[in-house]
Amino acid sequence: MDVLDSQRQVSGVCFDLLLQELVPLSLRVSHFDDKKGQLQESDKDYQTRIDTKLSQLDGDYPGTVAIYDSKTLNEDEETLKVEAYGYSTGLRLTEVLMYKAGNSLNKIVDILDIMKFVCRDVWKCSFNKQMDNLRTNHRGTFVLIDNEHRLISRLNSSKGNPDSISKARSYLWFSCGLIRGVLMSFGVEAHVSAEISQFPSVIFNIQTTINN
Repeated sequence: MDVLDSQRQVSGVCFDLLLQELVPLSLRVSHFDDKKGQLQESDKDYQTRIDTKLSQLDGDYPGTVAIYDSKTLNEDEETLKVEAYGYSTGLRLTEVLMYKAGNSLNKIVDILDIMKFVCRDVWKCSFNKQMDNLRTNHRGTFVLIDNEHRLISRLNSSKGNPDSISKARSYLWFSCGLIRGVLMSFGVEAHVSAEISQFPSVIFNIQTTINN
């Protein structure tokens, strides 16, 4: 029996909620109060209450979204952390998908096949949909288009669409890292960037050194 088939699948809603916590988690790790974080033996029953700050950031209490107003939201330190989460996920996800597919993915022999694997299998597994478009200049540059990127599609700022887009950019580093991790699993080094063309549509630009 396949050990992976014997395991329960993750709820789509729970997975979405987990992904939404990527950026707040990264920010809170960077601004965690070390002194408060060192619990003593007598603090085994320590609980986070509604008036307990989650980090040193102003107004960061349970049930609030004040953390998204942090000035460090899109700083390099934070974006690198989020990208690293995606990269690590991409490496591991490729192994699982390749194992599950068996001989059916043996046709992945060149960079274009790898990109199709990203658009089809990786995106379907991660975001429950495929990429909407794949373009290439056949000289190592690829453009992948997701017309409704699930990772940001539910973000909605009370300050309007421009603010939603500004905050959504921090999440795109996870998706960029995911793609880069998958490519590295096949031995392909790449630079991946993303831009929001029309919220929540996202364009991923991928530059490799391989001519297809």
